[in-house]
Amino acid sequence: MKQLLFVFLTTGLFSCTAISTANQRPFVDVKLIGVWKGEYLEEGGTIKKWTQTRNADGTYTIDFSFTELDGAIKNFTESGKWWVKGRFFYEVALPQMGRPDKYQYSFEKIECVSFALIESDGLAEKLDSYEFSECLVADSPPAIIGESI
Repeated sequence: MKQLLFVFLTTGLFSCTAISTANQRPFVDVKLIGVWKGEYLEEGGTIKKWTQTRNADGTYTIDFSFTELDGAIKNFTESGKWWVKGRFFYEVALPQMGRPDKYQYSFEKIECVSFALIESDGLAEKLDSYEFSECLVADSPPAIIGESI
């Protein structure tokens, strides 16, 4: 009888641990998967434009284009991982793997999402003033099965 009780208690303990761990694991919000375009006017007059592809496996790539006041254009690409936990969106560029940027996000319309920066380790923009929107331009790219975030 004691052995049976021990088995039930042990099983119950492992089940609670598994449920607790599952509830804390970040996930991707399927509404954010796809190809998105955004634009932001910086304080100095630079226009920052981007196209971001968020994949179902939690990876992303962003193609940036910065147009300076003098007309000079700088382009670069960033890639990394993204996820959602609670009501916050997280994004971390690879290979730097510093602390992720944290945004509050909400959908203005079905096809457009607004972001407000909450925490950042490396962005030059000021917290509480960096807000932007992105709109969906293409449906979700094919899912890549295998790796998880």
